[in-house]
Amino acid sequence: MLYPTANQSLMIFLIFISGVISGVLFDLAKMLTFLSGKDKASKNIFEFFATILSFAILFTINLKFNYGQFRLYVIAIFLASLFVEQFLFKVLWTKVIKKCYNNFVERWKKKGKTK
Repeated sequence: MLYPTANQSLMIFLIFISGVISGVLFDLAKMLTFLSGKDKASKNIFEFFATILSFAILFTINLKFNYGQFRLYVIAIFLASLFVEQFLFKVLWTKVIKKCYNNFVERWKKKGKTK
């Protein structure tokens, strides 16, 4: 058995994890864009750095563990895990954040009415 073939399950796992980390980077870029006032310049800057860091993570993982063999499955697994992370973040965390935000706004309004 070839050495890269024996290491394939670890490689798939690492590519999947790098896709999830890249998804978190893009979520962080969205949050920083929101906090900076949603202007176009900050959005482009934060997404640019998220893209560069995501590419660097994938490149490093591929170079170190896959010996630089860039194949179609590397891109497919990376993109699939990136989309899965984005979907799960949208479904799970958006609902929780909306609930917390709505509770905060309701309490703030009640506090303002009592005074």
